[in-house]
Amino acid sequence: MKRLILHIFLLVTAIAGVWTPARAASGDLFLYPSPPDTLMALQPRCDYIVSRFWDRCNFGTAFRDQEKLNRAFGDWVTIMQHASADTVHASIDHLLQRFVKKGPETLTFATMAENWLYSDTCSIFSEEMYLPFARAAANHKKISNADKARFQLHTKIIESSGLGAFVPDLVFTRPDGTKGRLSEITGSSVLLFINDPDCSDCNMARVRLSADYNANELIRRGELAIVSIYPDEASAEWRQTAATYPSNWTVGAIEDADSYFDLRSTPSFYFLNTRHKVLAKDIDIDYLLGAFRVANTQRRTQ
Repeated sequence: MKRLILHIFLLVTAIAGVWTPARAASGDLFLYPSPPDTLMALQPRCDYIVSRFWDRCNFGTAFRDQEKLNRAFGDWVTIMQHASADTVHASIDHLLQRFVKKGPETLTFATMAENWLYSDTCSIFSEEMYLPFARAAANHKKISNADKARFQLHTKIIESSGLGAFVPDLVFTRPDGTKGRLSEITGSSVLLFINDPDCSDCNMARVRLSADYNANELIRRGELAIVSIYPDEASAEWRQTAATYPSNWTVGAIEDADSYFDLRSTPSFYFLNTRHKVLAKDIDIDYLLGAFRVANTQRRTQ
């Protein structure tokens, strides 16, 4: 309880520092909106700020100082974490719409969004908030193909395997050389386990997952399907190793998997429903095995 109270205190203190009017007097681009005292709860206050954040910004001069603009953008997305989803999406759409015909400005915002929300060193990882910016840059006619290539890739990955996305019906190669499709995978739930036999963490996760009693029980009852994906070509070396994987798994290699999944770290788990909609991702192996234990225990007590 003490840790929870401390966390809430630090959170509220940090956000309060962002919306204090005095903050804007210290050299920022513009005065940030300050919510009225009648708004007491955290989310309504954040909604107020997020939806009005750029109202006082003079965009005619703002792009001349990229450092200050980037700092303001960072403050904005930081507060977004605690605003309602509808407010966040509407605010992002409103900002992008202002520059729908301006390539350089759209590229600037997309780059800042990538740095704050999606890059390896981002402060706040959020595919949901980043995607509108990536889409805007990826589809903009006034941005060069070279500049928008990575945004096109990011858009494709998030639309293919982000939370709420439906994983495409990808073709994979089995260890015996035959082909299969993800649409052939049945089960109430599907666990995509993207791994590489040269990755020690992947091997450990594979051993733990294959030996887990609860996972195997869920598979036996048809309530779970585990699909082990190697994100590369089906080399002879991989085929030899993959032939030793559990017989109750589906095992395959997808050479262009990096075009559909975020492979910046492995192993990577994607939990799908029967329609292959992504319900969870980037799951810790301990959490995953705990979830299988709970699901199996509940099934036995019904």
